[in-house]
Amino acid sequence: MQQKSLSAPAFLGRAAAAFAATFVLLFVLLFAACCVPGAPVRRNIARSVPLLQQEGLYPEYFGFKLFQMDNYTDTIMLFEAAAMDETDPLTAMMRGTTYNVDNFTSMQDDLARYLDARETGSDLPDDLEPFSYARYWHGYLIWLRPLLAFLTYGQIRLVQYGVLFVLLALVLARLWKQAGWRPALWFALSQLAVSVFFVPRQVQFFTTFFLAYAGCAWVLDKRFGPRTPFRLAWGLVVLGTATAFCDLLVTPILTLALPMAVWLVCVPQRLCSGARQCAAVISGSLCWGVGYAVCWALKWVLAGLVTGQNVIGDAIHQMGVRTAADTWHGIELTWGNILAFVYQTLQDKGLFWPLVLLAVLCVAAFLLCLRGRQALLRALPLGLTALMAPVWLAALRAHSIQHGWFTWRALAPTVFAGLAFVYYSCSLRAGIRRLRRR
Repeated sequence: MQQKSLSAPAFLGRAAAAFAATFVLLFVLLFAACCVPGAPVRRNIARSVPLLQQEGLYPEYFGFKLFQMDNYTDTIMLFEAAAMDETDPLTAMMRGTTYNVDNFTSMQDDLARYLDARETGSDLPDDLEPFSYARYWHGYLIWLRPLLAFLTYGQIRLVQYGVLFVLLALVLARLWKQAGWRPALWFALSQLAVSVFFVPRQVQFFTTFFLAYAGCAWVLDKRFGPRTPFRLAWGLVVLGTATAFCDLLVTPILTLALPMAVWLVCVPQRLCSGARQCAAVISGSLCWGVGYAVCWALKWVLAGLVTGQNVIGDAIHQMGVRTAADTWHGIELTWGNILAFVYQTLQDKGLFWPLVLLAVLCVAAFLLCLRGRQALLRALPLGLTALMAPVWLAALRAHSIQHGWFTWRALAPTVFAGLAFVYYSCSLRAGIRRLRRR
């Protein structure tokens, strides 16, 4: 009860302490990873290159674009891990150096040539131009670089599979125990809907799912988990900070929306008023966003000071590229052009009017089966959570469309929270009763 009357200064002080502790811990861990000797890391990367060359940059499974992998980005990560000892650890972690990032067609061959030159002590080929990825923290190197000292890239994939699915099983078990079998089923369906079985195959896909599952496990922990919105907000500060530190702008919204939705379906929260829970969703989202934004902005400032590069200018430019209109396959990504493209694509396949009819039927069924105003208000926080990912994807529309074959996985909490919203606000019996009255 004491936390419910927590003053604003006390809350902000604890949130700032949570941010500072998380940031310092991640900074120290990344610095330590940069201190790992480079020779064994490069030997295991060299053993990994044939696998990457065999698979290609963008292997696609079942002939389905949404099952396309991204060896291109993972090769950049391996480049960074290999080049980390070219300079002192602090400068290395601030620069995030890779090579020939724009010549993507030869990335894996370039990596092989770089490793060969480092192994023999010869000069790097003239066409291998260094590229500084200073605007990101590259926190995934915290585990990737130490693992590469002992394992190949293919073996690290197996480790990621084991870790992620153990965490997923833990979340499902705790969710079933605390909220019942239905939320556990919705959660499982939401992960299957975004092909979670492919996620551990790529380091860049793995990161946000790991953080999101860890956040869900914390929310469901009876001893250390959040009993009040205040503790939830502090935890979301930690998750937002860790996401900005470790993610490469893949599916960051997962680490906010999934733990939030899990928290909302648990029984104590289900008994609270909808208005109070909406306030918790809004305040928690703000806390996650502040942790995310401040952590990322700190990299721009610190990297600029250490390297002398205009990292802030580069970061601001990239923000504009990812949020403002850009081009994709010759189409300027304005909202009018996007909607026209979607309409024309569906119309050409004969799907537009059937989908419109389906949408109308779904809305009609929802209104018919609505339990009532009180049930709708209680479910509203889940509805807000379900909208987080679509809003995020829309805000970063250029990035979301250009990289749609992996950004779509951010919709996992939309499926989970959406199913929960419909279940708690609607009833098939209510719909049948209304039909009988008519």
